[in-house]
Amino acid sequence: MDVPLTKTAYDDTATRWAWRRTAAFRLCTFLLSYGSFVLWLYVVVMTPVWTLWVLMPALFVLIYVAMLNTVRFSGVLSLRRVLRVYPWQSVPGAASTAKNGTTRFSFADPEQPDKQVSLRYGDWLGSGYTFWVRKVRSGGVDEVWFAGDPRFLGVVAVPGPRRLLSVAQREAVDDRMSARKRGVSPEARERARAAGARVG
Repeated sequence: MDVPLTKTAYDDTATRWAWRRTAAFRLCTFLLSYGSFVLWLYVVVMTPVWTLWVLMPALFVLIYVAMLNTVRFSGVLSLRRVLRVYPWQSVPGAASTAKNGTTRFSFADPEQPDKQVSLRYGDWLGSGYTFWVRKVRSGGVDEVWFAGDPRFLGVVAVPGPRRLLSVAQREAVDDRMSARKRGVSPEARERARAAGARVG
């Protein structure tokens, strides 16, 4: 499938629909994860006291899942922000599995095409069950679409686009780290800033 020839990824109708589906799905999982606490409390009230030995570990799992879904839902707007700045590009063979089992996306440096820049995904508990880790491990992902600057941040998708995923270099989103300054033109720096990245 060919990438849309639009100025930005979000100018493409299919991309806007993909973002809306992603936002709706993340909202539903966010609400369900918090609704599960009501169910947990109901079970606690309706069962004998000794069952707390079983139900307490379940509460910790629910808290962890709720935290993950909160982070994922809060990232929906930043996903759209990137799509409104960068166009899609097709990158065959970009997804691979790193030695530690995470998924690695490798893209050419926009200003030095002979150099590769990697972005990682899946270094948290339970990530092995996610689409991007499972499918890449099994060899089910050959081509990806990428919108962004791999030196900062971007969005990865299955051609279509489907399965939108936000990826970023840690220094581009973490205030505790120094932002990247070297090897980036002023134009690239401004685009990255417009997409929500921390730039030097």
